[in-house]
Amino acid sequence: MELRLSVLIAVASLLFGCVKSVPVAEQRTGCVSCHIAHYAEAGACDDCHRGQPSSARKELAHARLLSRRAAEHGLAGGSAVKEGRALVEAAACRRCHIIGGAGTGLAVNLDGVAWNREQADLVASIQKPVENMPAFGFDRPQAEALIAFLLNSAPRNATEETYRVQFARDPSRTPATFDQKCGGCHRLLTPLGPLGRSQDGPNLSGLLTEFYPMTAALGHAWSEKTLREWVANPRSLRRATIMPPVALTSAEFDQVMDSLGASGNAEGPAVRSSFVRE
Repeated sequence: MELRLSVLIAVASLLFGCVKSVPVAEQRTGCVSCHIAHYAEAGACDDCHRGQPSSARKELAHARLLSRRAAEHGLAGGSAVKEGRALVEAAACRRCHIIGGAGTGLAVNLDGVAWNREQADLVASIQKPVENMPAFGFDRPQAEALIAFLLNSAPRNATEETYRVQFARDPSRTPATFDQKCGGCHRLLTPLGPLGRSQDGPNLSGLLTEFYPMTAALGHAWSEKTLREWVANPRSLRRATIMPPVALTSAEFDQVMDSLGASGNAEGPAVRSSFVRE
C-alpha cells in the first residue's frame, strides 16, 4: 500500500510538478478571484462596478453590474464624465429632468433612478426614448457617458420616486390653445400631460426656464417679449427660418404662455426655474 502511494505521488510530481498548498494569505476572493484589479486606488471593485463581490455565484456577483464607460463615473477627470456633462448641457436634459439637484422635474427625477436601475434599462431609455422625449440619436458610447455623469451627479442612497410622469393624453380634456395653434409642429410636456402632436419643430418643454438652450435671437434666452415678436413675425428675428407667422389673439397668446409657464414650474422642492415675463 505504501509503495502504491509513493508511486502515485511520484507520477503526480512528474505530470504536474511539485504539489503545493496555497497559503491562505495568497488566496484571492471576491471580484479579483476572476478579474485582474485595476484603478485600485479609486476604491473597491463595487465602488465603480456595483455588483455583489461577496457572492461566489456569478449571476449574483454581477447583479446590477456597471461596465465599460458607465463604470468610469468615479474617475476624477475621466473622459466619460466630462463627455456626459457636455451632452447633458447640449441636449438641455434639465429642462425636463432633475440632474444633480437642478432641473424642472417635469419628467423622471434622474437623481432617484441612476443608482437604482440596470445599466441596460438606462441605455434603452436614452437610445429609445418614450414618445414625448426627443430622440437625440445618442450612440452606445454616448449613452454610457451620460450614465457615467448621472451616476457621478446623483447621491448613491437616493430612493427611486414612486410617481409616474403623466405621458398619457386625456381624451376628455378640451384641446389647449397650444394644441390648436402650435401642436401641429411642436410638443410640450406639462405636469398635466403632453401637448402637441408633431416633432417637426423643436420640443418646447421648459422653453421659459434657464435650462432651455439659448436659441432666441442673438443667442439669448426666450422670454414673453421675444416669444411675442417671434410668433407675430419669425423672420424679423431670424431671416432663414421656415416657421410662418401664427395669428394669436391676446387671450390666446396668454393661454399659450400659461402652458409654457407650466412646463417650467412643475411642483416639487427640487424645481429651480426662471420663468421670465418682460
